[in-house]
Amino acid sequence: MNLQRTLSFIFLAWVLLTTASVAQSVSPDKLLLLVAGPSGDRIDPQEKAVVDHLNGLRVSSNFPQLQMGTMHYDRPHEASLLKNVLGFSPQKGITVGFVQLSDQGVPVRTLYKMENMTQSKLLAAQNDLLSRWSQTTGQPLPPGLRPQVNTPTPPPISTSPPLEPVRPPANGGLTYTEEGVQSVIRDLDDRFSAMWAKLRNAPLRPDGNDLLLREQTKVLSEATAAMRARSQAGVILPLDEVLATVQAGRAWRAAEPQYFLPVEMRQEVKSLNELLNMLDDIGAQGTRLRQNTP
Repeated sequence: MNLQRTLSFIFLAWVLLTTASVAQSVSPDKLLLLVAGPSGDRIDPQEKAVVDHLNGLRVSSNFPQLQMGTMHYDRPHEASLLKNVLGFSPQKGITVGFVQLSDQGVPVRTLYKMENMTQSKLLAAQNDLLSRWSQTTGQPLPPGLRPQVNTPTPPPISTSPPLEPVRPPANGGLTYTEEGVQSVIRDLDDRFSAMWAKLRNAPLRPDGNDLLLREQTKVLSEATAAMRARSQAGVILPLDEVLATVQAGRAWRAAEPQYFLPVEMRQEVKSLNELLNMLDDIGAQGTRLRQNTP
């Protein structure tokens, strides 16, 4: 009888320890939002729509902590991991799930998954999916992705857009002339328009790790075009567009172009970063002027 009680106690302790281990939060760098599709060579249109939507969320909300990856059943090693380790099935269509990574970055366990996914199903389940990331990691979501609470909002005190703190000028406080501002805006638009034209037609990486950078380059190209259009319309320093481009530039840098651009384009990163630094300084200059204007 004593032996039976002892064994029962050991079993109960094991269950409690296992449950506690599962309940522990997983750090964001060990959590991967995985999209599984049929083929890595011929991307399924539904998979592309799902991946594009999720990448768009990461980009628009500046949410790089949400790690994403894709795997495909026509790749033998990936298929083995999907079916034998993670419990995914090719018969279940496009599957989106949170998987835990080992210290070596290998998926070892499925924490949550949604099967037969389409873009419309993803839109309906988006809040639940993002809430699970927050619950699993113990980290808050970016403000733009938090569930909305329907409470009355007071009218704004000022119609001016909120300005985030800008870094100290990297140029020692040099003041840009009108000609200098126009030159930086022109150069940035020319360079990123040309880069996006080349990048959008370049082959995708087999692992899909350049998807975020592609999206960021597109966003940045659109921001520089809008900034230049306002400049050409006669606005000497189009501050709102400059600040929007500064933010897009920071997101582009965070996507690590020095690693994920095609090799022949990586030599441009240094000079583009220098131009983006100049735009940071122009944004800081314009912000000071705005704040000091009665």
